[in-house]
Amino acid sequence: MVSIQRLPTSIHSPHKPRVNKPVQAPVAAEQTVVAKAVAKSVRDPELIQDAHSKIQYDEPEGKNRQALDSYMGVMYQNRKEELSSLVGVDVYV
Repeated sequence: MVSIQRLPTSIHSPHKPRVNKPVQAPVAAEQTVVAKAVAKSVRDPELIQDAHSKIQYDEPEGKNRQALDSYMGVMYQNRKEELSSLVGVDVYV
């Protein structure tokens, strides 16, 4: 062990007395407007079914979807080739 001259061998920090803080009971948070709306919608299953029936997807259906998938496949072909050459694995998507 190396000792440095003119320094005390051990440095003691003064101990501070511990202060016991009183434990506070958790405060009940008020419900927000969003939380109230979610709780209300969960209680009403008809409202949920009505909302699900009105959902419209942003994807074409049928032949239009197949055409779009083919177009996107051609569009991303370069990226697929770069990825397969980088990783060394053929990607079939």
